[in-house]
Amino acid sequence: MDKKILLAPWFANRQQQLLRVKSVQIEAALPWSAYYRYAYLMGVGVKLHRIPRHICGNDASASEQLKRAQRLISFMDATGCRPLTAEECPESHGDIPLLNCPDHLTYWLGPNDEPLVLIEPYTSREDLNKEITARKLAFLILPHPGIYGGGGGQTTSVLLATSQNAGCLHQLSEIEWLKPLDAVRDFSWFEALNLGKGRQS
Repeated sequence: MDKKILLAPWFANRQQQLLRVKSVQIEAALPWSAYYRYAYLMGVGVKLHRIPRHICGNDASASEQLKRAQRLISFMDATGCRPLTAEECPESHGDIPLLNCPDHLTYWLGPNDEPLVLIEPYTSREDLNKEITARKLAFLILPHPGIYGGGGGQTTSVLLATSQNAGCLHQLSEIEWLKPLDAVRDFSWFEALNLGKGRQS
């Protein structure tokens, strides 16, 4: 495990281009590039100069991104699942039936390279259960708020697989990966530059 300092710049004053930085320190087993394959990490990273300013949001969105990153790292480190970019996705993922509302879709490999799809829609758990039951899908609903956790936890995270890989979903359902989030701190831009170099003022 390695300690990582995650940084999320945010505009304290957009007109004046005044940036501050939210930050959290966590333990992670993999390089940041492995986690960053998850398509819905935006405006967060481990090096300030690699985070485009045009995707920086406000105070609340920066905190939300850091919480999302923490949940993602916890899930990946505990389960051995890993996300793929769309370009990396093999054809086998095309056999997985999708939900009718495939919001925030990402492609994954399970702990033994099983093809998985994660969908995280703004749909209630009750409505999702109705669709899943009616269509007899192989699925796993992740503990609330899942990974994406959009709108303060209004999304639901659903892992889908082919029926042949339903055993993988059962295996994942027995892993307790969701844990309390570390406190988010706020720094000036210059303080955050020193923080990224391992120094705190």
